[in-house]
Amino acid sequence: MTKHLRARVGLIAVMLLALGGAAASPGQPPASSGAETIPNTRSFEFVSKVNGHRYRICVALPFTAAPRKGYAALYVIDGYWYFASATEVVRVLGNPANVVVVGIGYPEDAAYLEHVRTERAPVMPAYFNGMPLVRSAPFLERTYDLTLPASDKDLAAQTLPGTPRDTSRNVGGVDDFLKVIETEVKPRVAAMAPIDATNQALFGHSLGGLATLHALFVEPKAFRTFLIASPSIWWNNKEVLADEGRFAAAVTSGEAAPRALVTVGGEESTPQKLPASWGIDQKAADASLRKSRMVENAGELVTRLGLLHGKPGYRVEGVVFAKESHSASPWAALSRGIPFAFADDAPEK
Repeated sequence: MTKHLRARVGLIAVMLLALGGAAASPGQPPASSGAETIPNTRSFEFVSKVNGHRYRICVALPFTAAPRKGYAALYVIDGYWYFASATEVVRVLGNPANVVVVGIGYPEDAAYLEHVRTERAPVMPAYFNGMPLVRSAPFLERTYDLTLPASDKDLAAQTLPGTPRDTSRNVGGVDDFLKVIETEVKPRVAAMAPIDATNQALFGHSLGGLATLHALFVEPKAFRTFLIASPSIWWNNKEVLADEGRFAAAVTSGEAAPRALVTVGGEESTPQKLPASWGIDQKAADASLRKSRMVENAGELVTRLGLLHGKPGYRVEGVVFAKESHSASPWAALSRGIPFAFADDAPEK
């Protein structure tokens, strides 16, 4: 990636911080998951009984027969962006643990997209101009699903001047979202293929990283491995850390022994010049990015979790990807995270 392109996609990190992750990178793929063209994949949609929302799930199945205990499983938040990449990483690595990849996303039909736009959208910011609804709608819906609750006052405090202010009704759905995965997605996937319930991983980036970190803290036994990429720890004054003590107690008592990999791009705390057409004050944007402390927060988290003394199996690692921006780092996180989760698991004969 050239220096110019790194700088360009790095601009989006500032917008992500301003709108809770609702920014798009010019280099990101279309919202379509790619499940229609990837061999040996399936997809299904459902309306959740937990929160009443619609979801589209894409599933990539291994080409080999299931081991005696069943396939391992990788659940990918923001599957419309990362499902195809995660599937190819798993397959290029030789699928060492016979991994099923599950992309969690949203439908793409016109009625759903219009519903999201009218239900969730603030006034669209300038950098959404010209973006198809099929790409902008997921940004709005994921902001609800992947965040902890926040008051209108708190949201106003973390919103950049000149950008739309979200409201409390459009955030705070993460606990229901995790329940959707646990009670509605996992059983449907298990009905499609035998799954080893003891060998599952969750991947999320940005707000998805926030949701994955929250899952680690409150549901440490729901997955064997948590792949936490560029987590938005800054959200609502670092509210996610309120459950860290609860997690620490579960680890030190031996109640839970998860594995966690925390990754972040080395340039995620570095301000970038914004286009004048976006109408955002550069100094305010720089201050907001510095306040977010993306790289610093991730490093401090790894240090604290690494000091916990858990039973065998508990493992925490951190990686900083040099010269990578927020928008470019998820692909590096997948290529590092999938071996972390599964490479040590030799398939049964």
